Amino acid sequence: MKTKITILLLLIAGFSFQDVIGQITILSGPKQASYHRFVDDMANVLNTDSETLVVNKETSGAAFNYNQLIDPKSPYKVAMMQSDYLYFMQAKDFVNNSDNSKPLKVVLPLANEEIHLVTLKSFNINRLQDLDSMTVAIGTKDQGTYATANLIKDRSQVYWKSRNVHFVDAVKELSMNRVHAFFIVGTAPIEKLEINPQVMRAEPVMVELQNFNGWADNYINDTIYAKDYPWLDHDVPTFSVRTVLLVNEAKMTEADKKALHQIMNGILNKYDILKAEGHPKWKEVDFGAWSESDWPMYK
Repeated sequence: MKTKITILLLLIAGFSFQDVIGQITILSGPKQASYHRFVDDMANVLNTDSETLVVNKETSGAAFNYNQLIDPKSPYKVAMMQSDYLYFMQAKDFVNNSDNSKPLKVVLPLANEEIHLVTLKSFNINRLQDLDSMTVAIGTKDQGTYATANLIKDRSQVYWKSRNVHFVDAVKELSMNRVHAFFIVGTAPIEKLEINPQVMRAEPVMVELQNFNGWADNYINDTIYAKDYPWLDHDVPTFSVRTVLLVNEAKMTEADKKALHQIMNGILNKYDILKAEGHPKWKEVDFGAWSESDWPMYK
């Protein structure tokens, strides 16, 4: 009898729990980052006491998410990512004659992620060119910020000294004068940057970004507003990249697709609540190119 029960349990374990109850696990990002907030917002408006549609899986960032999506051994099929990282990996596939990114499809474009360049007033860094020979934290290889910062460095030809520091540690490293500045790419306001300036050893400032040498040709003109952070006293011109919700279509079962349709329809139906109670940038989401009937749903 015990043997039969054991075999039955093993058979049950062989099925995807996600398929059974119609859940979709979404790879987001660190808890204090905008990806995690967006997926939390989805879960808050879509999940009920009797039904869980969205599971928010905390991760280290966009690059980690990409690797999980393309890994055939990984169970994860849906993830948040910044679009410049996706384009970077698609270009890498082209150069290497590989097709890792081929099954990845955008199902929903979300808000813009602004490029934040933060420093201390005492360092007198007023523009990107002032970073030359400085030490700059650019995130870790698991983060999209790492790829964006390296692209900016190569295209702008401003050659700072890069340090791989995760964004959750960047403020501390800056306040301890271990770096002169740091990059974070994320949808403002980013929780980690909502710091009280009185706890800093020196006054933090946001650097205005201007396009030169064509480094920003493929980015979107944007602004980080004074209201976004308690230590910011004026609007700061910058550039941004679009956040996207991606799936690996090759991994998706019919049950997954139905569950994802349910989530997308739920987002559309609860959009007013998301705008009112969720991340402020839900107001930027554009459903104009989204189709309820097609797969993939975003063309």
